Amino acid sequence: MQYKKWISDIVLAVFVAVYAACGILAGRHTSYYDVYKLSGRDTVSFEKGVVIAVPSEQLQNHKTQKGMITGYQDLSVRILSGPYAGRTVPVTNYLNYDTSFRFTPGSHLIVSVNSTADGKTFHVFVSTPERLFPLCFFAVLIVLLLCLAGGRQGFRSVLAIIFTLCSILFVFIPLVYRGIHPEAAAVILATVTACVTLPLTGGAGKKTAAAIAGTLICVCISACIQAIFCNLAAVSGFTFDDTDSLMQIAAHSGLQLGGLLFAAVLISSLGAVMDIAMSIASAVNEVHLNNPAAGFKELFISGMHMGRDMMGTMANTLILAFTGSSLVMLVQIYTYNMQLNQVMNSNSMAVEIIQALTGSFAVISAVPVVSVISAQYLGKKNA
Repeated sequence: MQYKKWISDIVLAVFVAVYAACGILAGRHTSYYDVYKLSGRDTVSFEKGVVIAVPSEQLQNHKTQKGMITGYQDLSVRILSGPYAGRTVPVTNYLNYDTSFRFTPGSHLIVSVNSTADGKTFHVFVSTPERLFPLCFFAVLIVLLLCLAGGRQGFRSVLAIIFTLCSILFVFIPLVYRGIHPEAAAVILATVTACVTLPLTGGAGKKTAAAIAGTLICVCISACIQAIFCNLAAVSGFTFDDTDSLMQIAAHSGLQLGGLLFAAVLISSLGAVMDIAMSIASAVNEVHLNNPAAGFKELFISGMHMGRDMMGTMANTLILAFTGSSLVMLVQIYTYNMQLNQVMNSNSMAVEIIQALTGSFAVISAVPVVSVISAQYLGKKNA
């Protein structure tokens, strides 16, 4: 029996892999502007390299910022990839507030190679340390911990995470780029993600069906609430900080900026809504299993009691998440003693507040909605 379960998990893993491959192939496009083309026919590429030696350096610690090093290093770098692989070149590494990378012999890094069209002349500059290995190692470590701690369920959770990421990167973004309105694309993403990831993590059954229904209902409710308050506050996707660059992209694609704010809020709160929906549905299901004679009222009250403890912490989590993303802005507000009228009516602050409150509203509404659906579904015979 256990063998058959693992066979089904392998089939699911193959499905997710095929889904990701199809998404990558379908999402390919030709950029209207090649950011790797320089003036004339010169090109720039980012290649792997390794520091062979550090002939000289002049470094000093920053006077006020602990951990920041300034100055320069003369490096001897061997290029490991690209058309100039195997070549050893001198490179100067300038250390500043945003490039405070100190290299030693053996350090791996990414270099920017600016070359002419004929390839005879090229210049090499330090870009960043090579971060791919530690990032992949960290991701693999999390996957292993999930699988070791959760067993088969942890493996399914990994598949759910991969499916969600692939849906966002290879389905949602290409749809938005090609002209599908962000609001419609976000609803499609929420529906597909909930219908696939919740059965993966919670298994197929009544509780999962209740969690899916509750998630979709709460998403629709929060979308309506967000639309109302965005209209009242005169906030839209045009008020993002990167609107200028997005307008340039929209001029050469089908991108619709107006609904990007809605999509951003929905995606950022979708995970929390699915989490609390599944938790409440599972809790109501446990009460039903322990007391099959329980009717709608008893199951509903049980779901509400369990949800009240979660809604506060989950809403607080969303508020803290949005606060963390705007921490730099808050420091600037405090530093310059900015006036309240300016701060609270600015585009950036209005967007952050609406994001935080809409996400919290979706989480809070999930408690009664999922409690009602679960109690009606599981206690219907005894109602």
